[in-house]
Amino acid sequence: MQTIRIEITGEDSLEELKKLEKNKLIRILNEPDINSYSLPGEAISENDFKNWIEYAEESPTTDIYQAKERWENQKKLLFLA
Repeated sequence: MQTIRIEITGEDSLEELKKLEKNKLIRILNEPDINSYSLPGEAISENDFKNWIEYAEESPTTDIYQAKERWENQKKLLFLA
C-alpha cells in the first residue's frame, strides 16, 4: 500500500477517482495525516518511531531455517489438537 496526496483540478477528476474507489482500487481519505509514519492506523510520534527502531535493532534474530522448522512443528500441533 502506498499513500499519495494529489490535487484535483476539476469535478470530472473527482468522479473518476470515486469510480476507482467504488471498484475497490483505491481508498479516498478525507483528511489524511501526512505526518503519520503509518497509514492506515494510529499516528505515531517521532520519538515512539525512534524507540521502535532502536528496539528492532537490539532484538535477537532467528535463522530462517529454524523459524521454518518451528512453524512446521506448530502446524503439526495445531492439526493434532
